[in-house]
Amino acid sequence: MAVVAVVGVGIMGRGMAVNLARGGHDVILWNRSPLTPEALSSIPETARVASTPADATRQADVVFEVTADDESSRAVWLGPEGILAGARPGTILISSATLSAGWVAQLADACAERALTFYDMPLTGGAEGARTGNLTMLAGGDPARLPELAPVLKAISREVRHFGPVGSGTRFKLVLNALQAAHMTAFGEAMKLAASAGLDLDQVGAALRERPGGVITRMAHDNMVTPPEPINFSAEWARKDLDYAARLAGPTDYPLLGATLSVFTQAVADGHGREDWSVVNRLTP
Repeated sequence: MAVVAVVGVGIMGRGMAVNLARGGHDVILWNRSPLTPEALSSIPETARVASTPADATRQADVVFEVTADDESSRAVWLGPEGILAGARPGTILISSATLSAGWVAQLADACAERALTFYDMPLTGGAEGARTGNLTMLAGGDPARLPELAPVLKAISREVRHFGPVGSGTRFKLVLNALQAAHMTAFGEAMKLAASAGLDLDQVGAALRERPGGVITRMAHDNMVTPPEPINFSAEWARKDLDYAARLAGPTDYPLLGATLSVFTQAVADGHGREDWSVVNRLTP
């Protein structure tokens, strides 16, 4: 079994840490804010808390970074007490955050300069997937060492999809989240149209679950009927991911991406950033 560090113990990182420990791995934790007794209560007592990202990395065979955005990611990788400062030859470094393609490319270069193995491996499956160990890992990087990671990844995921060279997992995740956010927004607009047409929304919601159906349609309908607690994914995170997708697009115009980003930007501006991303589907009075 491996020694695994989890740097960033939020909703996703906490679920990963729990399942890694349950899978028999030796888990080391570090979080930017002090871990509360409530947060630690859900994690097996065998997990240890490191003093810095470098301290966590020095002791680990595998390191997962699971922070919120480019800013927080830079803070934990760089600097005298960052992950790179503590990385040993042979340690496998993984970013499982959803970050911009530009920053991931810079990070990959920094790891390559130090002859360190790095994967970008963002996650999909949401809070429930993290809690139950059923995430899908979206990997970019050298496939040669992925078999080494199999026992670790098995503890937290049901599937690993390899998309190509380092950076490919991140680029796919941004494409995926852009499509999912557009789908979420479109569902809300369809329900508003149904309301204005005088249709029974319970009937409409039940029918849309069947056709077009799909995971996001069902999630959008469930969350419209009963707002999730705790949230699955915040409107603020969705806006951040859409912004990174827009950066990936560059000067090319993607009207649906732009419209979806505008919807989530307005939701955050109106004070709904910490609410579930399905907040964009609330019916207007």
